[in-house]
Amino acid sequence: MKVFLASLIPAKLCGKIFRWFATRRWRFLISRFRSAYAIDESQAIVPEGGFPTLLDFFLREPKPEVRPLDPDVNKLLTPTESLVSQIGTVSADEFMVVKGESCRLTDLAKKDCSIYEGGLYAVLYLSPADFHRIYAPTDAKLIYSKLEPGAKKPVFPSYVKKHPDVFVTNQREVMEFDTGRGRFLMAAVGALNVGNIATKFTEGEPYEAKRGCEIAAFEFGSTVVIAFEKDRFQFDGKVRDGLKIKLGEPLAGFKG
Repeated sequence: MKVFLASLIPAKLCGKIFRWFATRRWRFLISRFRSAYAIDESQAIVPEGGFPTLLDFFLREPKPEVRPLDPDVNKLLTPTESLVSQIGTVSADEFMVVKGESCRLTDLAKKDCSIYEGGLYAVLYLSPADFHRIYAPTDAKLIYSKLEPGAKKPVFPSYVKKHPDVFVTNQREVMEFDTGRGRFLMAAVGALNVGNIATKFTEGEPYEAKRGCEIAAFEFGSTVVIAFEKDRFQFDGKVRDGLKIKLGEPLAGFKG
């Protein structure tokens, strides 16, 4: 039923209405949201006087001490606090196979992705309760970025199972980084009620990302797809489908 109703929603109108409510200075919305998703506000940096709007609460930043960075610099941190909904190998430029259907990485990124064929990928789903900021997995130079226009359909797992092409049709910010030891590509995929994907960089300008530092943020529910250059990276031993991974924890590591 949730999937059926989501398919009927006029996404743009829904997003505008939702954003209007989320930017009102109505504190009761924050308390309802916090209660509905069992969010521990003590883990976040709270501004003096509290969060003024639901959107500000949603974009809360974690306290550094509650999300410490793994100290091993040879490990790439997860870019997001999320559920690892699927991991695998990019095959013939395809990823995220669902019931025999798949998506092509070139359709996601709208650029040549041949160096990722045979490499690893992960689909990271952010629930409404997660911190919705995106961090650099490691020190890296941004070599490509582009905001690809598209729809704003839901990306929760049950919807994706019925609409596996949602990642290549939704609005998304595509980012490619060079670590000096291999490249990785990330696509921050917008979703229903996501009004913006704000980045810390300007498209087309030089940018050096630092390990564990914020590079972008979502407004409301979303997903990050990350792909790694072949033979340059390996997943951390604990990473698997269905893993809940926290900011600061390792997702992958350099090979060799």
